[in-house]
Amino acid sequence: MIENAQWKIKIYPPSREHGPPHVHVIAKGMNAEVKINLETLEVQGKTRFSKKAVKDIIRYLFDNQDYLMEAWEQLHE
Repeated sequence: MIENAQWKIKIYPPSREHGPPHVHVIAKGMNAEVKINLETLEVQGKTRFSKKAVKDIIRYLFDNQDYLMEAWEQLHE
């Protein structure tokens, strides 16, 4: 799990998750979550995050994409 001041990033283990590599980003202190595909950086489904927040999250994921993909692969071997 990766955290910053506004949100945290989670990658769930295989017993709970499947499908293409993705992360769940959860807002701290708010009722918002977004699922983002790690290969395409596209939002999967709906979210309560603002458009600005989603852009900031995607920028962060882009900057850390290699690390997050490696973490996904290690968890889902």
